[in-house]
Order: sequence, then structure tokens, then C-alpha cells
Amino acid sequence: MSRLPATILLVSVAIAAAALSTMPAAVDSCASLTNSAALRSLPNTTITFAGTVPGEFTPPGGGTAMRGLPPFCRVTATLKPTPVSDIRIEVWMPTQDWNQKIEGVGNGGLAGVISYGALAAAVAKGYASVSTDTGHVISDDSWLPVVEREKDYGYRAIHEMTVTAKAVVAQFYGKEARRSYFNGCSTGGGQGFGEAQLYPADYDGIVAGAPQIFPTRLRAAHIWNFQAAANDPASNLPRQTLALVTAAVLKQCGGEHGVSDGFLSEDPRRCSFVPEQLLCKDGQDSATCLSAAQVSAVGKIYFGLVDPRSKRWLWPGLARGSEGPAGSGAIGWQAFGINGPQPFVAAEKFYSLGVLENPQTDFHTIDPAGIVDLAEKKFPFLQHTGTDISPFTTHGGKLLIYHGWADPGITPLNTIDYYGALVDATSRKQHLSFDAALKQTQQSARLFMVPGMGHCSGGPGPDNFDAVGALDQWVEHGAAPDKIVASHVSSGAPEFSRPLCPFPQEAQYSGSGDRRDAKNWACVARQFTSHASLYGAR
Repeated sequence: MSRLPATILLVSVAIAAAALSTMPAAVDSCASLTNSAALRSLPNTTITFAGTVPGEFTPPGGGTAMRGLPPFCRVTATLKPTPVSDIRIEVWMPTQDWNQKIEGVGNGGLAGVISYGALAAAVAKGYASVSTDTGHVISDDSWLPVVEREKDYGYRAIHEMTVTAKAVVAQFYGKEARRSYFNGCSTGGGQGFGEAQLYPADYDGIVAGAPQIFPTRLRAAHIWNFQAAANDPASNLPRQTLALVTAAVLKQCGGEHGVSDGFLSEDPRRCSFVPEQLLCKDGQDSATCLSAAQVSAVGKIYFGLVDPRSKRWLWPGLARGSEGPAGSGAIGWQAFGINGPQPFVAAEKFYSLGVLENPQTDFHTIDPAGIVDLAEKKFPFLQHTGTDISPFTTHGGKLLIYHGWADPGITPLNTIDYYGALVDATSRKQHLSFDAALKQTQQSARLFMVPGMGHCSGGPGPDNFDAVGALDQWVEHGAAPDKIVASHVSSGAPEFSRPLCPFPQEAQYSGSGDRRDAKNWACVARQFTSHASLYGAR
């Protein structure tokens, strides 16, 4: 073998050295992050672990192994912004092919866990990603009555997580992330709203699905629904009864294809079905109809939480078509505690242990409207209901909201009401007509309603779509999403697709071609209607 001339060898070494100097930190540098002076100087932060994961990860404490991941640097840290805080976070950073972006991921329910599945999904797409348990472990309820720990859960942990993650990412790669996005649904959707309203500089773009922005009212509504169906055994709404209601809704309001599709393709607020239509007649088989008590229960859940004294409407009801739909992944009302023996767990724990500090609370007799006032006096910071997000949008921030029409856990009507209040606030601030204010709002914040989708996912509708990809195109290239193509996946393969449209537009079949193909559907204009008084709108 001939040897390279010395001059060529020296030039080759110099080129290689220059290339290495511009590359992100080597894999071996991951472990050294535990001793990084820059990270040790972060206030109230302790780096507890740093190590490279080769591509397979099993969550601590067990669980299904995650395989096929790219190699990544895993960093864990504990944050203590207050003496009682104990916020755990994890930052995952691809060791190759990093897209120079961060994706913060949100939580569900009362949190208490790192969102490992969401971390894995983000890293697989090239993002550095970060998650938090929001300051407690899921098996510990002692934090619920503690105001400072509720603040960690409500908003502070996500912000502290984000600040720390940006520092860790910059230290590992030798440069700051070019973009930062947040992606969450349910509790995570509310966390996204909290970031936009309280810490507008944290993220360039936020995906907020089925957002829990008003947890005091939402959780009281869960108790309202529980009392409607569980206080009297005759009011109980078993799954087969709820499926009967959904079938009647689809038959009456689903048009030609509602029953075969298994969901309403159009806005269910236009559906005129009332449960009295299913009231049992003399001699009718009870499996085919509803008792008077069941009719009353369904009506209360449709209507929503009302203060019986002031007649004040505190929370909108669930949408028609969400009761107990058929189809893959559909769960319906029954999954959210309507039949007892206790209300939905987040509502039960929040009110008994957090607000009332009484583990023996009788949820059959408690006044759901009355305890709302107690909760909002004790934890006023849990609401993310502000309608001025201009500090977020003026620096180019984009907010992409989505919600399933068939959501049985958080009513989609509230999300529409909030969005209407957002538009109304723009109208008043800029002295615009509502239609002009809607166009202005949609430059930075868009809402997509998903027909037939349940809580964050599942249900018979098109629940599979890339919201973060659409957000990235919007932030990076100014390409506001005029539609997002979504699919329903069965047995690992797409079964049909539909376009999701910016509300109040709605997908409409063209009349020709395969109905299962999104290209044969178009987004058409619809009148914007909402009930936005909960948020101070006109």
C-alpha cells in the first residue's frame, strides 16, 4: 500500500479537525454534562444523571421497552424553584441528525409522570425533547392542598423545565436551539395555553389539543355529570344505553353516511336530537329505549353545569355524538366516571383532597356549583383563560389548537367558546368587525375541530395527523395551515382520510370520487357561533 504525501496528509487532518469543530458535541460528551460548570450554575437545578441511550429505552420502574429510537443523550434533573418544589425533568437529545429544534411535551390528568412516549416520538423526528412530572409522583396525593405545589403543577414546572432544557441543549450541542415548540393535549393543552399567556417568550409555536384551561369548572362538571347518572340507580347510563343514544344521534343528524361512518361529519351543535325521543313507551323493550330518569341524566350532561341559585351557566355540556360511539378506540362518557362509584379521578382527588381537604367527601350530595367558588378562591392561578395573547404573537408565536368533536372528557364547546372570546378580544382591541377580527386572529392562532375524535385521540373519526409538522411549517415558512390532512388508522394502515379545516370552516364532500380520500373533500365556510361569556366576551 502506498503512503500519502505528508502535505496531503496534513491538509486532510486539518480539514477533519475543522469539520469536527463545527459538529455538535460528540456522544461521549453526554456523561460529562453532570459535571458541567454552566449547568451547575443554573439556579435551583441539580443534574442527577446524564448518559447516552443507544436506541432502546425502558422507562424507570418498568413498562414496555421503546425500540428503534435513534441514539440520544438522556439528562435528568431536579428543579426546586421554591422550598417545597420537587420538579423532575428529562431532556432527550439526538446524538446525530438533530434538527436544531426543541419540543417540550405536556402531561395528562394530574400529571405525576414523565411523558416517555411523547419524548420518544419527538426524538424520533429529530427534536431535542423535554418532559416533566410537574413536581410530584403519581402515587403521592399529598401535594394537592399545597398552594405552591399546585402552582408547580398549574404552570411553573413547564416554564422551569423549558428554561433548563434550553440550557442543557445549548451545552450539549455547543449552540442554542433555533426553534422551540410545545406539544400537549388535555392537561398538556392547558399547559400550552399557560405558556402562551404567562411566558410568551418560551416557545415559538404551541400545539394545544383538547385544552384543560379551566380545571376548576371542568372538574366540577365531572361531578355534575356523575350526580346526573349515579345519584339514582334508575339514572345509570351503561355503555349499551349510551351507544343507543349515539346511534339515534347519527341516524337523525348524520345525513346519508352518518350511521356507516360511525360519527357526525358536521358540527354537532346543529343536531336537534333530544333524549326525550328515546323515552320508553308502554310495553317497549327497555334495551331499545331510555327510562325517564335516563332521559333526564342525558339532558343534564348535554346542557352542562349550572348554578341552581343564580342560574349562572358555569360550563358547557358534552356534544352530541360523544356518548358511547362505536369504533376503534372509542370510549364515551362511561370512561369519565359518570356511573360511579366516584367521579372521574382527577375531579374526585382535586376537590376532596385539594380544595376541601376531606377524603370522606360525599360526591352524591356535594354542590358542584358551590365548590367552584371555593376552588377558584384557593387556586386562582390554575385558570389559563386570558384572551390577550399579543405578547406571544407579536414575536411571531403561533398557536395551533385542536379538539375532537366526540370528546367525552373535556367538552369541545368550551374550546370553541374560548376561541370566540379570543376573536372578540381582538375585535374590541383593534375596533374591527368580528369577521375581520377572525381573519386577524387566524394569522397567529387557528382552531381545528376533528369530527368523530374522542379525547386527544381515538374514536371512529380521523384522529391521526401531524399537528407539530403543520406548526413547524407555519413558524418556519409562514405557511398558515389552510387544512391538515388526517386519517383513521386501523390495523396499522390508513382506512380513510379527511381534511381538518380552520374553524369555523368545515370539511364537505365534493360529491364525486372516493369519500374515503381527503382529496375529494374541501374546506367550506360556515358561520362562527359560540357562547363566550365565560371569558368576558360580549
